[in-house]
Amino acid sequence: MVSLRKYGTYAVGRFEEVKTVLSNHSRFTTTAGVGLSDIRKPDSLRVKNPLLEADPPAHTGIRAGLMKIMSPVVVRRWKAVFEREAEALVDGLLAGDRFDGVRDVAETFIAGVFPGTVGITVEREKVLQFGELNFNSNGPRNDFYLRSYEKVKPLLPWFEEAFQRRNLTPGGMGTQIYDAEDAGVFKPGTAVGLVRVMFRGGFDTTISGLAAALNQLAQSPEQWALLRANPRLAVGAFDEALRHESPARLMSRTTVEGDITLGQYKLPGDAKISAFIGAANRDPRRWLDPAKFDIQRPTPGTHLAFGASAHICIGMLIAKFEAEAILVALAKRIRTIEPDGAPSYRLVNTLRTLASLPLRITAD
Repeated sequence: MVSLRKYGTYAVGRFEEVKTVLSNHSRFTTTAGVGLSDIRKPDSLRVKNPLLEADPPAHTGIRAGLMKIMSPVVVRRWKAVFEREAEALVDGLLAGDRFDGVRDVAETFIAGVFPGTVGITVEREKVLQFGELNFNSNGPRNDFYLRSYEKVKPLLPWFEEAFQRRNLTPGGMGTQIYDAEDAGVFKPGTAVGLVRVMFRGGFDTTISGLAAALNQLAQSPEQWALLRANPRLAVGAFDEALRHESPARLMSRTTVEGDITLGQYKLPGDAKISAFIGAANRDPRRWLDPAKFDIQRPTPGTHLAFGASAHICIGMLIAKFEAEAILVALAKRIRTIEPDGAPSYRLVNTLRTLASLPLRITAD
């Protein structure tokens, strides 16, 4: 554990300590925000996330209400849609022998299938800009945050309007959340925030994880061959990419009142502590050869990229179905995939995500 005095937070990166911070809400609360700023204070960079920034039992009721709307039975109905759209996208890619794994696959596919599950119509570039602001605001008030805020500022009215009930497709998750608010499942006035949370949570990190999987598969011909031989490894490939790259790099909590012990250290009450998920997911105390990308590694349910305990990602199954659909469609039709130049990354405070991924393929 270290003290990052410049940012006013303690930091942990070992797997067990990170898991404890993310899991134990009785000692490490989310109610002060999951970013560096304290959302209880007037100068916070962010407004409260009604799902992530609530502890049990309040969080339990909200999550239960959402899980009725997006239960595994409901989500599995979308799987066929994801698979059909993935096949169509790959058909288009095979017109040539080169494409960008970020723009032409990860962003195009997720932007094509996920908004429909929520029942929202959005423009990809605008949504990506808001995602950048969201993950910048979880970090310090630095140049990354200020630049992204200035870029997005003119779009704020559009963003708020996009999640209003009148603009949502009937029958989607969004309108069902508003209906649940009407029925008293959620507190009055919280539906718009919950719709926004559901959309935000299923966009940027899924794109990042899918692009990371493509990047590692392109660099590891033997892993691509394994996936080709056994497409059931597609979910494992996505999970391993999430462990290996960990899109959401850190999540913060706040110690409750009174001295708190974490490992051999004592922390004061009401102190921010940042859990570095990327470091935990490569902790050699937890993982054998952690820097290796291995799609046969038993990662599902063990890495921390989806969070942990009460706050584990509510849209995890959707993300896995999406990734499985596109990775299987690619593996069925593409014999070889390899880098066609160096990838580049977008610089965002708390999100590790590729900006471009040039790839070259040989089709069957």
